[in-house]
Amino acid sequence: MEQRNRYRFAGTFSEQKRFVGLPPDEFCLLVPLGLLAIFVNMWIFGPTLLATFIGIRRLKNGRGSQYILNLAYWCLPTSVMRFFISILPESYKRHWVA
Repeated sequence: MEQRNRYRFAGTFSEQKRFVGLPPDEFCLLVPLGLLAIFVNMWIFGPTLLATFIGIRRLKNGRGSQYILNLAYWCLPTSVMRFFISILPESYKRHWVA
């Protein structure tokens, strides 16, 4: 029973976790770039922020709000993803159960 209650699922699609109005995958990319643009160099990080914003919108077009985080889970190494997703197992150890 404790194994099943370990994960929390949203009751509806509109009940999504957001930070500063952004889904977590966009927040992790856009906020650090925005802070770098403000505090370091607007001429370097400003266009990078704009290109990242447009790229995220194109990549997520028609997909769920957590698409980039899911893509990173399956494609990035476990050591990188441990920072964002600590509960789920490594992606290479997952199996579909029919």
